[in-house]
Amino acid sequence: MPSNPILICARGTELRTELETALTDAGYTTSTVTTPADAVAAMRGRPVDLIVAEGLAASGAIASLRTASEGRITPILVVAPAHDVEARIAFLEAGADDVIAGAFARNELEGRVMALLIRAGKYQPEVASSTGGELVAFFSPKGGVGTTTLAVNTAVLLAGGGAPATSAGLASNNGAIPASRVLLVDMDLQFGQVATHLNLTPRYDLAGLAGDDQALSDPELARSHLTTHSSGLVVLAAPARPEGDFQVGLEPLQRIIELMRPSFDHIIVDLGSRLDPRSLWLLEQADAHIFVLFPEIAALRAMSLLMNFMTETTAPHGRTHLVVNHLFPKELLKTRDVENLLRAKPAAEVPYTEVDMIRSVNEGVPLVIAHPATPAAAALRRVAQAVIGIEHHAPSPRKRRRRSLFGRR
Repeated sequence: MPSNPILICARGTELRTELETALTDAGYTTSTVTTPADAVAAMRGRPVDLIVAEGLAASGAIASLRTASEGRITPILVVAPAHDVEARIAFLEAGADDVIAGAFARNELEGRVMALLIRAGKYQPEVASSTGGELVAFFSPKGGVGTTTLAVNTAVLLAGGGAPATSAGLASNNGAIPASRVLLVDMDLQFGQVATHLNLTPRYDLAGLAGDDQALSDPELARSHLTTHSSGLVVLAAPARPEGDFQVGLEPLQRIIELMRPSFDHIIVDLGSRLDPRSLWLLEQADAHIFVLFPEIAALRAMSLLMNFMTETTAPHGRTHLVVNHLFPKELLKTRDVENLLRAKPAAEVPYTEVDMIRSVNEGVPLVIAHPATPAAAALRRVAQAVIGIEHHAPSPRKRRRRSLFGRR
């Protein structure tokens, strides 16, 4: 956490208490004042790393706080009236670094605070130990593109559970996928469906482990919260109820990953499509990123925004791969359009399947087990090969160099 406190400036007692409670629960040190003048006075006595302020007068209060920072970079997050768009614009024009609506959710507040701290160099997420299993993050900035399906099938393949393909040409014989110890973590914490995809009924879940202090200090006890699939894949399921999301804090999550890494060769994390402090930390730590994309304008725009955001706020060090998932038989955009717009060549394309993919989800049997000799299963093998560092080179009249999404090899 940052070395200096977060200064909360709010005249309203209810909002001031709400902000203080939320940030304290998230692990931050805070101090509170009621007026901008009090905030200026407080900053003269002790540096602060961030200011969260209620409805400051855009005409001068922000400038006064900047002056009081005495040359230090101190981001300002303004809490604006919930439905007053003009006020939010005015605060940004007056120099606020970010604006959040008054009717905020805790995870939104935490995400904005962490993003500002990282951007200002006030906080660097902990780097997990390099010992132990490789951390692989599956993420898409747009929901409904098949991220969970790809994460589940890839995890099953890495665990050695995928049935061998028999149709010629559908699976590459060069670049075999060795069976390994794999943990699949469902980080879609409100409505995660990894267990559904595998026809599992977990007895324990991520929320239960995050709240079990004894298990968080005992690897063997922590493993009792895991569920094993018939393929050999081990699963840490999402909370059984949506409110379980709020029981999984960043620090318990960090401890869980630290505990699990020595026991597995790969930890696959299905991050869904939401950015918050937990998913940002996992993206930062990941040894490999699989970004899932459907070829349409909204998904491309969302992916472009994600790339820009991560470039500005995090420093992902792992391999980054783009996977195009074709959900419909006909699409207006082609893969070459994706390559041109994102300047990245996909590691794999999962072709449209009329019924096999949907049936495999409904039956709880991953496609690579139920229909291993299909083109889609072959594409999923290429995703698994990308995870373990085996590049697939499809026959092509043109040779093009693969580039990562963030300009890194």
